[in-house]
Amino acid sequence: MLLDTADEPKHQKSNQRKGGEFEVRTTILVGMLTIGLLLMPTVAQADEYDGWGEIRPLLLDGEGSEFVERIDGLGSSAFSTVGEAIAWVANNITYVADDGEVWTSSNQTWTKGEGDCEDYAILLTALLRFHTQGGIPPNRVWVMAGLITLPGTDEVVVGHAWVGFKLERGGMAYIEPQTGTVFRGSLGGGMLQFNDRWVKGGGYFLHSPVL
Repeated sequence: MLLDTADEPKHQKSNQRKGGEFEVRTTILVGMLTIGLLLMPTVAQADEYDGWGEIRPLLLDGEGSEFVERIDGLGSSAFSTVGEAIAWVANNITYVADDGEVWTSSNQTWTKGEGDCEDYAILLTALLRFHTQGGIPPNRVWVMAGLITLPGTDEVVVGHAWVGFKLERGGMAYIEPQTGTVFRGSLGGGMLQFNDRWVKGGGYFLHSPVL
């Protein structure tokens, strides 16, 4: 005889409900990432350049100043706190998927008011570097980019960019600029890390063929 759900122990029903909610969230997340991959046929071009053939040398020269740059007309203390700069980007930049994935400088994204993940990350890094509390040192804030894989596999779902931020009191925080969410702990180092002063890593983004 099948057990009537009304007679199931409360903890059992609770576990089933939590399991179902986890499966739904996982399905939604995978679906969103898959859509993002379909909208991203290549990994990069830049607004004023021809594509990876020119972007790679710009980053391989050891700095990312062509992308992370000062915003025209914006003072060095336009934002009084890090949280204020994070909130501004999340609330004022509109997500627009690129046609061919265009890398845009911080000044261009500020002017256009739109971009995708690396444009958000580049802009926020520039605001923190040059326009928050008089300017945050380059050893404390940078763009991070990596490839997201399906859990437990090596299957790449999508490329993504976020911001790494070293706290004054020690430890790391990772910022998702599109939502303004700040994570602590281990989020992963990212294959490519850069700001206006330095570039580290690269991996697929600098040393592998374009898809």
